[in-house]
Amino acid sequence: MLEIVLRGINLKKYKNQLVFILDLFMVSISYVVAVALRFDFSKILIKSYHSYSYVSILIVTLVYGLVYWFFKNYRSLWSTVSIHEALNIALANVVALNILIIFRISNLLEGFPISILLIMFMITTLIQFSYRVLYRYYRIVRIRETRRRGGRRILIYGAGNAGRLILNEILENDKLNYFVVGFIDDNEDLSGSYIYGTPVMGTRLILDQAINDYEIDEIFVAMPSVPEEVKADVAKYVIQTGLPIKVVSSSKNLIESGLSGGVRKLDVRDLLGRPEIKLDTSKIKSSLMDKVVLVTGAGGSIGSELVRQIVSYKPKHVIMLDLSETGLYELQQELKISGQFDVCDIEVLIKSIRDKQELDLVFQSFKPDVVFHAAAHKHVPLMERVPEEAVKNNIFGTKNIVDLCLKYDVDKMVNISTDKAVNPTNVMGATKRFNEMMIQSHNKLGKTKFVAVRFGNVLGSNGSVVPLFQKQISSGGPVTVTHPEIIRYFMTIPEAVSLVLEAYAFAKGGEIFVLDMGEPVKILDLAEKMIELSGYRPYEEIDIVFVGLREGEKLFEELLMAEEGLTKTENNLIYIANPIDYDIDKINLSLKRLEEAVNSYDRDVKEVLKEVVPTYKAVS
Repeated sequence: MLEIVLRGINLKKYKNQLVFILDLFMVSISYVVAVALRFDFSKILIKSYHSYSYVSILIVTLVYGLVYWFFKNYRSLWSTVSIHEALNIALANVVALNILIIFRISNLLEGFPISILLIMFMITTLIQFSYRVLYRYYRIVRIRETRRRGGRRILIYGAGNAGRLILNEILENDKLNYFVVGFIDDNEDLSGSYIYGTPVMGTRLILDQAINDYEIDEIFVAMPSVPEEVKADVAKYVIQTGLPIKVVSSSKNLIESGLSGGVRKLDVRDLLGRPEIKLDTSKIKSSLMDKVVLVTGAGGSIGSELVRQIVSYKPKHVIMLDLSETGLYELQQELKISGQFDVCDIEVLIKSIRDKQELDLVFQSFKPDVVFHAAAHKHVPLMERVPEEAVKNNIFGTKNIVDLCLKYDVDKMVNISTDKAVNPTNVMGATKRFNEMMIQSHNKLGKTKFVAVRFGNVLGSNGSVVPLFQKQISSGGPVTVTHPEIIRYFMTIPEAVSLVLEAYAFAKGGEIFVLDMGEPVKILDLAEKMIELSGYRPYEEIDIVFVGLREGEKLFEELLMAEEGLTKTENNLIYIANPIDYDIDKINLSLKRLEEAVNSYDRDVKEVLKEVVPTYKAVS
């Protein structure tokens, strides 16, 4: 009724004031009832009491009004009625009661029985909370019925805290045109129960039936706190329904940002089932705080994420260096919008790692304490066709960084390597392997501690298979897979970078850190799941075709060479390959031979790479 009146007289902007007046009116009603109860409904006693109580009741109303305004109880009719709201109402009335008792003891309310004050407190609290609950119930029922008829019908998979938060957000937000039909939860004990009037329909066994019977449009998976392998199992199950699926990223995001920030589309990350990474952030923070950090390749997938995470540890200065102006510009704008430019000094430099003179000026000007070297040519087939460019950029660009780290006494240099460096079958992998050998040979030449971090493919990185599949699916297919048996290790970019930073904190110099990539993923399975994620049926609506292995490509990647052993670190996802001593003179001779090869048309660069990287066995 109240909402209808407000709507009719167009006074919505005064709704809080109207609730304030309503609360004071209820105080008056409570006063009348309290007096009647106090005098056992005796007309004579009530009449005799009223002869001296008019001033007192004005004081009572004024006190309650001031307390309500202070506690902002007048807003609670329009917000969620919860334990918090109930306690706030009760607390406000307790404060008003105590003030009035003090007034009575001080004779400011002469003749006003304390018993009436107590009765008023109980009646006022009960009435105020009751009509708030009734209003909220009416509103929820009205919204529910409206959406039942025209809203998007959803199922929530998971009846825990996250699922309840989603339901509450939907019920409270007028702008969300969702109707929650029910919950699915694999805890059989919850089946048949109700959450805010919404049923827990059963376990996954009834999922298909529920979808058909209730014409479900979408599924929300609300299980942020369960182990990753359980999430992956649920994701693989619900994806078979063919419905759009959203997942809760975290309960914290859901609380802070609602559905807009706390829920995202199901993607390939959710199918990997990798365990949650636990970092020693205190060690990383102490290693980076107040440091000058240079990140090469900062505009790329790994480099940009390195910058994002490094900034969060409050370094003194971050230098973002890349030849790609587009990548750097986009990262710069992102950091400005997010307020990260206020955390520390950030410098954006368009430079090539192949230009040693320019790099020298950068090191001279900023004197970095730490260098993360992520700049590299990494596209395998393209580097097979221009091996000299791979050598110039990946090897000699890295040599420039190494030399300048030594010249300017950089504390640590972290080289981003790859699983393709292990028994490489392509030029890109061979250049990365040579870099590992080079930094180990230079580790004892000066103050700088040189280390490398080796990991496999990262989801969504530039040039990786995932963005390619996404483009192919969006254009109607076919999706191209090189070989039905090809497998790869996968990791998300944020978790890969997180482990890189912790490896940096562990580093003592000369190590090659190897990240645990989990179980390898069959690329064919990945393609099929990505098609299903997009709402299509593999081979029927989107075809998959096999195009043969690319130049330099092998069926599986390795993370460890035969001559390397593994040593555990404090993090069970990070291992150290046993250091190998490489003779600096041999490395320098190899560099000279590579330089001659890339500057001469008479020598085959690939053949020289085979000579200087003994484990390199080209397949093309």
